Amino acid sequence: MALFLRNATIEDARDVFNWRNDPVTRENSFNKDEINLESHMLWFGKRLGREDTLMYILTDGTEKVGNIRIDIGGRTGEISYMIAPQARGKGYGKKMLALLEKTLSESEAGKRINKLTGSVLKNNKASCRCFLSNGYTQTEEEDSYCFTKEI
Repeated sequence: MALFLRNATIEDARDVFNWRNDPVTRENSFNKDEINLESHMLWFGKRLGREDTLMYILTDGTEKVGNIRIDIGGRTGEISYMIAPQARGKGYGKKMLALLEKTLSESEAGKRINKLTGSVLKNNKASCRCFLSNGYTQTEEEDSYCFTKEI
C-alpha cells in the first residue's frame, strides 16, 4: 500500500459527494439527510478557500479511498472523515488518522493545532476503534462519544 494524504481540490468534490450520500455513511453521520449536488459543490468550494478548514483525500496508489476534514477553532482541530464505500473494512480509517497527525506536524496550518477532537455516534463501532487505536481519549455524551488527543 502506498498511502498518502493530499490536499483536496475541487476535482474531488463529486467523489466526496457520492461517499457522503452512501447509505452506510449517512447512517453513521449526525446529519442523515441526503444532500444535493448543487449545495454540496457550493459548500465544498467555500471550504477549500477557508483558512480554518483543512481538507485532505486519502489515496492508496492512484485510488481515492477516503476524505478527512479538520475544522480549526482556536488551537483545536475537529475531525470529520469518511471512507469510500468500496474501501471500507480494510483499515483505512485507522491509517488515515495516523497520517493526519504526521501531515499536520509538517504543515504550517497544522502547527496552529495542539489538540484534535472527533465526535462519533455510539453505533459507529468502526470509527470508535479507529480513534482509540490512535491513542485518543474517549468521553461519553448522550448519543455519541467524543475523542480527544493532545498533539
